Amino acid sequence: MSSELRELRLRSGLAAEEVAGALGFSMSKLSRIENGQRGLYADDVAALLGLYRVPAERRETLLTLVRTASSPNWWQVQGGRLPALEDLIRFENEAVTFHNYETMLVPGLLQTSEYAAALCEGAGRGFTASEVHQFVNARMARQTVLHSAKAPNFVFLIEQGVLERPIGGPGVMYRQLMHLHSSSSRENVTFQVVPTSAGAHPGLDGPFVLFEFKNHEDLVHVECRGSTSFLEEPEHVAAAREAIGRLCDVALSPEDSAELVLQAADGLT
Repeated sequence: MSSELRELRLRSGLAAEEVAGALGFSMSKLSRIENGQRGLYADDVAALLGLYRVPAERRETLLTLVRTASSPNWWQVQGGRLPALEDLIRFENEAVTFHNYETMLVPGLLQTSEYAAALCEGAGRGFTASEVHQFVNARMARQTVLHSAKAPNFVFLIEQGVLERPIGGPGVMYRQLMHLHSSSSRENVTFQVVPTSAGAHPGLDGPFVLFEFKNHEDLVHVECRGSTSFLEEPEHVAAAREAIGRLCDVALSPEDSAELVLQAADGLT
């Protein structure tokens, strides 16, 4: 279906930019539709078929396929030894608000290069020095979104235990914590620590990212051991949004969170 939509666009003589502009789609949304990287919605497909002047009978056949298709969520299984980040980077650059909850690690967008390298080396997958270098460079390149002119609002929530796990040794961890403290002071960044004393809370289901967009549907990103899930169904998005709200409620204030980071750093000197 996705490949057919692309073929129909090419037959119509319309460039991708023209289609996106005419329908109010982002370029990444149109790309994901045509590459089969997102679920298809009847309204979106109907708009595309109308723009491409597809005959009524064929249009109804295709729309029936969409309406009877399975879940709009999609999954990616890591094909190589290192994770593919293209979709994630695109979403980070498109989002107006980015919510990231982490249970075990400093969020990728806030990691130092040496912390990221220590994670890669400690993964137990036998990465070569070249692969570690590639991984770290990709992670650092992602962080430019924090400083871009159209940077989204970032909300980072982490478990207290993240501050206490000495990734890479005391020196690496000290510099990571100081970088975390510095990053949390950015105008477009809200950083909060969920204290261990909070007990049971919605975050115990695992880490996730909630992307909120201006021009298309919000989505949830979940990553686990080489597979990545992008969840678009309204109930998944609503559940993630509610979880973020409850996590913010039980988390320390941004001011107290920053102070806790400094205390953890002082404990390493």
